Amino acid sequence: MAEAMRRNLIDEWHVWDFSRNDDDGQWLKGRFPVPGRTPDDLIYYPAGQLDFGPDNCWRSRVRAGKDVHIAIKPRDAPPGAEAFEFVVGGWDNHRTVLRRVDNIDLLVGDDFDRMVMRPPVVDVDTPGVLSGTVFRGIEISMSSTRLTLAIDGVELIEFDTPVQPGARDIYVKTGYGADGEWRFPGMDGNGEYLYHSNELPGEGWNSVYRFYSAGAPRYEDTVFLKCDDDIVYIQLDSLEEFIRFRIREQQYFLVSANVVNNNVCAYFQQKYGAIPRSLMELELPPGGYQGRLWQSGELAEMLHYHFLDNPNAFDRMPAEPIEWFRRLSINYVAWLGRDLPYMSRVRDDERMLSIEIPAYLRRPNCIYPGFLVSHLSYYAQESSLDAAAVISRYREHAEKQRLLDCAV
Repeated sequence: MAEAMRRNLIDEWHVWDFSRNDDDGQWLKGRFPVPGRTPDDLIYYPAGQLDFGPDNCWRSRVRAGKDVHIAIKPRDAPPGAEAFEFVVGGWDNHRTVLRRVDNIDLLVGDDFDRMVMRPPVVDVDTPGVLSGTVFRGIEISMSSTRLTLAIDGVELIEFDTPVQPGARDIYVKTGYGADGEWRFPGMDGNGEYLYHSNELPGEGWNSVYRFYSAGAPRYEDTVFLKCDDDIVYIQLDSLEEFIRFRIREQQYFLVSANVVNNNVCAYFQQKYGAIPRSLMELELPPGGYQGRLWQSGELAEMLHYHFLDNPNAFDRMPAEPIEWFRRLSINYVAWLGRDLPYMSRVRDDERMLSIEIPAYLRRPNCIYPGFLVSHLSYYAQESSLDAAAVISRYREHAEKQRLLDCAV
């Protein structure tokens, strides 16, 4: 995806954090350090730094209805060192305050208790200062004698106070019924953003669809590519035409890539000669759901190796789209931003996006044969598939492709 952005094929990459353990969560935060969304959880997330001096400032843009908190924490300072906290658009988007906080207390919970114990040193009325639909520009500067906050170029807080020299780490959070979408001019050169979620276990991807559908007017002319986290190969040279097809053929609700290890795609891959029957026999899953491949790690592993050994075999697929009216695994699909309002209340996202919404709108989905991606595994396949070996083969394939590209 980083290479797709380098080629200007996509504009932004939003990685949603649904990690199930601390190790995965820490890996995500390290790999994607720029927060794109802070949920309604009152947890601070790192957001860059503020260098000390009259000509230095920290800038961001945020889209939030209320209660944006910004912490300024001295780096490598003792626990009792002075830190600061801005609350922008608090009290139902009516007030903005600055608080002094001990360094040791800044990143802990109990926000309400700390608010009571730490009265603001500056308190100003700012009705409507934030917006849930429009980005507001935030600028904070710090010198040896002053700390200032400006919103959209208007200075709201100027606090005269002695400030010790040294770099400050900045953290941001939202809560009290508000989430925030962020952009950081000093951090966002690569277009990768980590969208944090406080989704409860068992609720699936509901917060993703709610988040984007709530901002549907902003995405009217956007193409969304929904990519599972276990996609191990993308035919990048064909991505541009896949996106152009998605924009051009608006009669389809979803457009799916031609996915290796997708139970429906595999049937058509075999039908058109990409997968020989001597390798395996693949049926059309009843109603598009489950099937022999879906439940067999051994078959999935064989299919991955067949693709890696014979990638040109998949060129035998027809050029025209394959219309599909039943359930479809949404491993890598594209939809139009104008269709987001239909996704505001998604339960089982695969069923709703591939069956219920298209049936209601009387718009089919389709598989686009000319764009290949590989999907590592379904959960039913995981116990009998050697994932490490398969991923290693895909890494070898990627390295060979990189060397070929360099030679050209």
